[in-house]
Amino acid sequence: MTVVSTVMVHQLITPPKKRREDLTILEVGDDRVTFARDAEIGVPGRYGLWVGDSVVKLGGIVQETLGTVTRAAPAQTVAAIRGRRHAALSGNWLLEPEELDEPFEEVLVQTPLGPAPAWVVGDQGADTWCIQVHGRATTRREVLRGIPAFAKRGIPCVAISYRNDGEAPRSKDGRYRLGFDEWHDVDAAIEVALSRGAKRIIVMGWSMGGAIALKLARKSKFRRKIAGIVLDSPVARWAPTLKLQTGALGLPVSLVHTATRLLESPAAKLAGGEALRLDDLDSVRHAAAYTAPILLLHSVDDGFVPPEGSREFAQARPDIVEYREWHTALHTKLWNLDPERYEQEIGEWLDAHGLTAGRPE
Repeated sequence: MTVVSTVMVHQLITPPKKRREDLTILEVGDDRVTFARDAEIGVPGRYGLWVGDSVVKLGGIVQETLGTVTRAAPAQTVAAIRGRRHAALSGNWLLEPEELDEPFEEVLVQTPLGPAPAWVVGDQGADTWCIQVHGRATTRREVLRGIPAFAKRGIPCVAISYRNDGEAPRSKDGRYRLGFDEWHDVDAAIEVALSRGAKRIIVMGWSMGGAIALKLARKSKFRRKIAGIVLDSPVARWAPTLKLQTGALGLPVSLVHTATRLLESPAAKLAGGEALRLDDLDSVRHAAAYTAPILLLHSVDDGFVPPEGSREFAQARPDIVEYREWHTALHTKLWNLDPERYEQEIGEWLDAHGLTAGRPE
């Protein structure tokens, strides 16, 4: 059991070197691609498609059978996947900041480990800024989908990178810390926003980025500047996520406790990392510490981060947490399923809490 738990922990904290290409391509047409049906490819909406190390765009469903799903595909996508048998679905429909039709700037955030690249997107004359924090095993591209809801209200966004994500500086061990340390890099990004005129900060976190945002809201030296938090499919507690991943592998739940003890002990070095305190990343346990209003979006069929932690967090702080539960959207693909609803829910929440762009006097 210890060996299996060590492997589990290693997979959790180690940035993956290779992406699992679990979609099977059956046929490629001039403007469409047919896949073998699985739980992801049959979901409505617009998505990205990982082909090797590149992401291309994949459109809506145009035809279905019991065993296949055919989706629209632009010429670039068709050219990229001809001759290939496998690919992986991605939420990254927007691939570069140029696609947002907003002014943007590439900047370097001076983190404790060194300079980390970030995009500043939108009107930098505003006094309310949003810091966008991507999730595990992805990059700042992930958060581009979240920017339009803020841009429509004149709120600029800083799409950051953080340690060990493949863009920002690498820590000594090169491992994820599940939010335990990464929040320091987000703190540095807040300092950039404040130096450019921000008076109030909104933090938006995706998946593990949600865990980072929630730790930040308790620990940041700028926490009094944080006026709101938006969470997309967040890890509010790690225990339910570990249980889900264990079950998906067909392993006994008792391994979760073994893996947790391993993460929290000096023996974590066996898995390539340093000891963590998962209790410190349990936002339900620390629910009383939060003061800023929080919008929490999660799909019941997430598949990677179950909604139980989000529900418990919302129940613990109904005075500040507004919980919106989705269906069919899977993990961090809510925008992909229904961008209009997604942007409306964020926009209405911003308006309700008076989180507008504003201008310094």
